[in-house]
Amino acid sequence: MILADSQRWIFPCTAGALAATACYLLYAWMSPNGPSGGSIPGLVFGFAGTLIIIFECLLSLRKKYPASPLGRVSWWLRAHVWLGLLSFLLILFHTGLQWGEGLAALLMWLFAIITVSGIFGVLLQNWLPRRMMELVRREALYDQIPMLVWQLRLEADERMEFLTADLGMQEDEKEFVRAGGVKQYFDEAQKASAREKIQAVIDKRRATRQIDIGDAAAQAMKAHYLEEVRPFLFDPPSAYTKKLFATGDKVAAYFNHLRTIMPIPAHEVLGDVQSICEERRQLALQATMHRWLHGWLYVHVPLSMGLLVLTLVHAVMSLKY
Repeated sequence: MILADSQRWIFPCTAGALAATACYLLYAWMSPNGPSGGSIPGLVFGFAGTLIIIFECLLSLRKKYPASPLGRVSWWLRAHVWLGLLSFLLILFHTGLQWGEGLAALLMWLFAIITVSGIFGVLLQNWLPRRMMELVRREALYDQIPMLVWQLRLEADERMEFLTADLGMQEDEKEFVRAGGVKQYFDEAQKASAREKIQAVIDKRRATRQIDIGDAAAQAMKAHYLEEVRPFLFDPPSAYTKKLFATGDKVAAYFNHLRTIMPIPAHEVLGDVQSICEERRQLALQATMHRWLHGWLYVHVPLSMGLLVLTLVHAVMSLKY
């Protein structure tokens, strides 16, 4: 965790902030016309803050080269957090604790938004992983979630067809990507032959119900499955089923109700499909948490790059005019 492992940066940055504050107070007290960004102390504060901003923006470049000898990415992350807070204080001292007008005001608003979004991101990164471990029993790779959902849907269809026979659902075959991102290619003739054998077994199973629960119960079960359960096993699930199975308690309540209206021979299959729906719910929860965990970067990173460019423009204009 970024906050938990930041002791090496907290004390130097705190000491730097205290020293900068003392220098600013002395400078403001000795300035008859008040502090100014164009004075020598103001320029020193601005120059120091700008150097830190440049360093902050280098984090994105550092992440692209994880094997670089320029320190570990975790070290850069911790430095990014605490030096970022220090840079905001230095820039405030550069402005004389004034928001300014025009480009200067725009820069301060950008810097404030970036700082707040960064604090929000750090809090998320320290809270969400722990929360995910509490709520999600089996964590999956985010990029693999669509494939896992597809597999759950196939598994649920197979289990339900033990009660209803053929559901009339046809699923497109998907290419599996193995570890390391390398696809395994097979001879097409052998692949087709294997597919035909598998399909023959599936067709035989689908021809009749494997568990006899009666025609009326089978039709009711099929309707419940196709209208309420199966739409939940897509990525994304339908809005209605997302609410229907929003929590573990709701999933359990739904299938407990089905058990009260379905014959006892159907209960084992209902238990299997309930487990599948619960796993699908946890995958949806994990996907949502992943988007929260990384979504704030779509605000933080572009604005940071914009701030860097505008800061350089502001520096050139200030020195020139």
